[in-house]
Amino acid sequence: MKKYELFVPWIVVCIAMVFSLFFSQVKNEEPCTLCWYQRMSIFPLVIILGIAAFRNAYRIILYVLPITLIGLLIATFHVTMIAFFAQKGICPACTLKTLNSGISAPISITFPALSLGTFLVLNGLLIGIYYRHHNAKKL
Repeated sequence: MKKYELFVPWIVVCIAMVFSLFFSQVKNEEPCTLCWYQRMSIFPLVIILGIAAFRNAYRIILYVLPITLIGLLIATFHVTMIAFFAQKGICPACTLKTLNSGISAPISITFPALSLGTFLVLNGLLIGIYYRHHNAKKL
């Protein structure tokens, strides 16, 4: 299983990129400036983590983690800004865009909240893989 650990974060960023491109290119949802910054953190990771996963290059985590942490900070700022300043018209595009669930309960999630969740999962996976691999090398 350790051989395929890096494929999980790679799949996460691939799914994030596909959904991001789907909503902007197919659904014609225009991303705001902060959404673009979050995309700048995700899109290069598709190539970087893909190469690392196929080559089992665990050291790449040290270089990828700052990018994902910057994306996490931007996503946290974006969600916080929407939560506190949505009534004042700051970032109105992201407050209106929601992903509605298909179940009977009306659950709607904004795109910045999805981005925040993605970066939380991604950082957790990368940190967990790094520590597992790093501790296994010491034994």
